[in-house]
Amino acid sequence: MATLGTARLFGAATIMLLSSAVLPATAHGAPAVDAAEKFSIVVIPDTQYAAERYPAAFNAQGQWIKDNRVARNIRYVVHEGDIVDDSDQTGQWANANSALGRLDGNTPYILGVGNHDMDAMPKGQDPAVVRDAAAFNANFPVTRFSGLPSFGASYPAGKNDNSYHTFTAGGTSWLILALKYAPTDAEIAWGSTVIAAHPRHQVMVVTHAYQSGTTKDSVGKKLWTQLVSKHANVSFVFSGHYTAQGLITEKGMNGNTVYQVQADYQNILQLAPNSYFRVMNFDPAARTVAVTTYSPYLNKYLTDAKNQFTLTNVAFLPAVA
Repeated sequence: MATLGTARLFGAATIMLLSSAVLPATAHGAPAVDAAEKFSIVVIPDTQYAAERYPAAFNAQGQWIKDNRVARNIRYVVHEGDIVDDSDQTGQWANANSALGRLDGNTPYILGVGNHDMDAMPKGQDPAVVRDAAAFNANFPVTRFSGLPSFGASYPAGKNDNSYHTFTAGGTSWLILALKYAPTDAEIAWGSTVIAAHPRHQVMVVTHAYQSGTTKDSVGKKLWTQLVSKHANVSFVFSGHYTAQGLITEKGMNGNTVYQVQADYQNILQLAPNSYFRVMNFDPAARTVAVTTYSPYLNKYLTDAKNQFTLTNVAFLPAVA
């Protein structure tokens, strides 16, 4: 068994700044499928203030994804959690449904459950008790996703708190595992069982809180030890929660490289930061993943080294036959 690698910013992956590019023209129809196709994953960080105060920014994100699905070959959308700011405010869920509902029937997506998406802590209750996600499940129930060909399963049964989806792109079979904020031991064990049951799928894990910039928090350390580092087919971890951006590149116990990517731009007082998301551009033939940060609402990129970079020498597993 290989020893764990050390965490480092922009370490094992070579980082190259990209020049800002004009977005491809919008197109409609089904994406072309090719064994070595280039494809994109859109990663949406915390939208809590967009849902609360700046719904136009959130709607712009959903509309851009819908409009550019074919031109950018967007195969999946991943939300890192804190979809709303206050789980008991129906207007915020309505704004979230307006934005993300644009993807229904167009672009498949998976949701991480953030701490703000969970129900308010009852007065006097032990803060160590994990809160329920009834409001989240009422607005984004498992039945909304279970009809997708890519839907795998959820946990607990009948709830969308934790879930996994699978799809094929770029000649690789992918599995996205979403674990809710500060997952319990039982939820982590379920996720580990899912990954173990799909050894030929390349795995992306999304969870709300995992690292702040280049430093894992207590949840991230626990997830790394109990789940992420244990499986040879885990390649990516996506998280938000902290208003920061960072990349940790680390070797798992089986020698596989795991890219742990964190980003969150939330700001309660200013619209602009809440309008950005990440576009992960996969090029299996070149073995690269180019990361850009873009605001459809502002039509603006963030081009500093934390927000625009390329991972090189990325290993891609062959698709399951």
